[in-house]
Amino acid sequence: MTVTIDPDAMETDFLPAPRYHQADLDRQRSVLESVPFVAAARYLPILIFVLNDRRQIVWLNDQALALVGQATGARPGEALGCIHSCEKPGGCGTTSFCAYCAAPSAIMKALEGAEDREECAIQLDPGHSPDALDLLLWSRPLDAGDQRYVVFVARDISKEKRREALERIFYHDIGNTVTGMRSMLELVEAARDASGTDYLDYFKSATDQLIEEIEGQRALRDAESGTLESVREPVDLRAVLTQAVTLYRYASMSRDVGVTLDPDGPSPLVMGDPVLVRRVAVNMLKNAFEASARGQTVRAGCFQTGEDAGLWVWNDAVMDSETRRRVFQRSFSTKGRGRGLGTYGMKVLAERYLGGVVSFESADGAGTTFRLTLPLEGKR
Repeated sequence: MTVTIDPDAMETDFLPAPRYHQADLDRQRSVLESVPFVAAARYLPILIFVLNDRRQIVWLNDQALALVGQATGARPGEALGCIHSCEKPGGCGTTSFCAYCAAPSAIMKALEGAEDREECAIQLDPGHSPDALDLLLWSRPLDAGDQRYVVFVARDISKEKRREALERIFYHDIGNTVTGMRSMLELVEAARDASGTDYLDYFKSATDQLIEEIEGQRALRDAESGTLESVREPVDLRAVLTQAVTLYRYASMSRDVGVTLDPDGPSPLVMGDPVLVRRVAVNMLKNAFEASARGQTVRAGCFQTGEDAGLWVWNDAVMDSETRRRVFQRSFSTKGRGRGLGTYGMKVLAERYLGGVVSFESADGAGTTFRLTLPLEGKR
């Protein structure tokens, strides 16, 4: 890896930007190579970086070297490929996103003399596969010569986080749906007149939602592994959105959250896989339902602009600053550990397999709107 960031860059939204020049890095590396711990860590089967007080990599072991290449002078996010590390001239640690990242926190605590352990989710730039990393970070101070350094250890826990999330989804979301289905059956059994027909409709909606949840998780797993098969054909967006809304008849009743489909919107045809488009729409609706309080209403519709068209889903809740910056990160969720696949999943499916874009707006007084934008049939 070649570091091209100006070492004297000053622009920053978070931590200081300036870096040491190459001559200083060479001197620091020479000092570190005489430290017994550094020599012993070279062959350990885990990623180990030693950073200086300006958060630059001065030394890295063979495992880290094999992953990121010669990254001396870079900062950890730059070496690992964080999508935000090139947004400011000062690089990793200097953007507003970095205020919510565990890596800078772990480094700064070690520079202050404390050992720290953090979990970190990194969204990677498009040149990397997979496109996200979950890391367990460990940092501690290391004094050598007349300077303090940071031993920065990273272990990839992406597979563990994926398993945790899928288990959480199975036991929580699917478990709740099955419980609701049982309640519907009990009501049908107790009904002695035509009112039981409505409960059967809700029961069908619940079973359809359960099947969609299972198939959606399977699709995300295949998408991340690169084995997901998709088709490209004309898709009637309004028809797909109507299907997705129908899946949420049961959720609407059980949560006391309404859902309305914009009656005046267009019915555009786009190119894509209708099943994957529906899955993105379902995730948007699920996200909106979970953010809504009882008595509120989720709204959805279609739009068309120029050569593009798409779906939108609105709810009344407003994201806080951290959520807005981290909403598409894998494993990030406002609902606790083992969650965070919904918004990440819709982005993976839309941008990797549908050639589209998922975006959102969230502001006081305006609520939150997610959009899926796709090329119209015959365009692009």
